[in-house]
Amino acid sequence: MPHFEIKNRWTGAIIYQDEAESFKALVEAAVKARANLAGANLAGADLAGANLAGADLVGADLVGADLVGADLVGAD
Repeated sequence: MPHFEIKNRWTGAIIYQDEAESFKALVEAAVKARANLAGANLAGADLAGANLAGADLVGADLVGADLVGADLVGAD
């Protein structure tokens, strides 16, 4: 299984990392683990249909990210 990292868009610091089937699966795991994704670099990510309910995405770079059908209930 591949290793993925979610990095801070400004500092490049790793916010969350793990092995996952896809980057989308990693982001969902981070949300489930209640990781703080504020300022995350998610630009261009395929997050279609992802469960992002309750995610802290304040200041996250979502430019070009596919969020079609994503669950954003309660997300910042």
